[in-house]
Amino acid sequence: MAQRIYLGVMAALYFASALYAYLDPAALGQWLGIASLADSGHTEIRATYGGLVLGSGLVLAAGVWSRNFALAGLLSTVLGMGCLVLTRLAAEVFSGGPGIDANQGIVIVFEGVAVALAVFFARRALRENRKLADSRY
Repeated sequence: MAQRIYLGVMAALYFASALYAYLDPAALGQWLGIASLADSGHTEIRATYGGLVLGSGLVLAAGVWSRNFALAGLLSTVLGMGCLVLTRLAAEVFSGGPGIDANQGIVIVFEGVAVALAVFFARRALRENRKLADSRY
């Protein structure tokens, strides 16, 4: 049950983030510290922070009802978001000024906790002895 709650909460956060990117890419870009220089930049923000995030959120949401999608969502969170965390940390340590930027620090902590929980749930799911055809909870 905790895994399904995690998947649902993460899906909702992904959906909210994607909606923000779709509706106000300039504001999202400003908060992220990136700028779109032309309309194509707004499209890029919408595609990357809207479309890609929405797709990930849909996989997580499907995991609320399907064990196979749950495992796919958990592993994509571990690998995808895990690489985001590592990249942010490396960039802040090796490329940034002294200390970690506040926005990046908040995101690193959130993503780090989300990845740690996904690792926990994915390990537990992988230890289950079941067939892939047993998809429903």
